[in-house]
Amino acid sequence: MKRLYLLIFILAFGGSLIAGCGGKKAGGTIVGKVNDTFHGGGVDGAKVSLTSNGSELVTTTDKSGNFTFSGLPPGTYGIEVTKKGFFDAEARRIEVEGGKKTKVEIGMMVAFGGT
Repeated sequence: MKRLYLLIFILAFGGSLIAGCGGKKAGGTIVGKVNDTFHGGGVDGAKVSLTSNGSELVTTTDKSGNFTFSGLPPGTYGIEVTKKGFFDAEARRIEVEGGKKTKVEIGMMVAFGGT
């Protein structure tokens, strides 16, 4: 009789573990664009830093000013964008949900004497 209870417990507990693993959502994605607010169009080659809880990921914008961060755990993020010839720009409190895309547009202003 004890073995039967033990078998039922193992099957029930093991089943809940498997169900819990299967319900896990994939990481979220931030899809963004950095725009030149003076000349128009995207900013090519800008450094984009994504931060959350002391962690940082860095990428660079493509020729059109686009960037992507994928596989992100759900949470709140901040972005800082830098490029020589432009004033730094940032976006704060970007909420990322598992399995979803979050779109972000950031404008950069040309610095005096910049490009």
